[in-house]
Amino acid sequence: MPTALFFRPNTDLALSYGKEWLARGIEEAVKRGFNVIDLVDEACTFDTLKNMLETERIDVVILLGHGNANVFTGFEQQIVFEACHNDQIMSGTISHFVSCLIGQELLPSIIEKKGIWTIGYQTTFDFMIDPPEAVEPFSDITLAVIAAILDGGKLKQAWDAGIAKGEEWKTRLWNRSETWCAEVIQLIDKDIHGMVGLGDKEAYVLTPRKMALSPQGLIGLAALFWFLISRGA
Repeated sequence: MPTALFFRPNTDLALSYGKEWLARGIEEAVKRGFNVIDLVDEACTFDTLKNMLETERIDVVILLGHGNANVFTGFEQQIVFEACHNDQIMSGTISHFVSCLIGQELLPSIIEKKGIWTIGYQTTFDFMIDPPEAVEPFSDITLAVIAAILDGGKLKQAWDAGIAKGEEWKTRLWNRSETWCAEVIQLIDKDIHGMVGLGDKEAYVLTPRKMALSPQGLIGLAALFWFLISRGA
């Protein structure tokens, strides 16, 4: 079965929300039959991520953390990636980064190092938490991108899923009278226009269902069926 790796540090208020958003992504991965590796808090370091990418076959990587144009950080803001340094371990991966600004330099560097494709933000990723329902659109945008990747979407399909979910929320909030709704609409608009997708436009994650229907998967099922029939005889 394909494997999805989630990277979820939780060392401040902003990351505590993102950690829960990625937990929703984990639920969707499990529903779809993915194996899940969940790196949480102290495990969110370069060394742990490097070890996982080198010792396990990882099909998709979903990462949460703080960032700037050329740096992505994990637990307690320890540096995980810098553009042109450490990012080579992302070679061969499809990934989504929930982090500010890294679309400017770090994500292009990852693609130069043979990352397959990646989605992230070239602007700050801002969201509201008061009132509590104000955070829901940003959680949904993140989940929409993750779900599209897990469903075997190509780069533009996953990117479009995030944009579409943001536009959906803007429409839902447009006629509401609460002042926070106007602020959320502005943030949604900024975030989705700051989302970038880079890399191979035709590649996609081979989902559990697609694996089962592949020639190799069908041969395996036929062999299992024959084995069971033979035992019954």
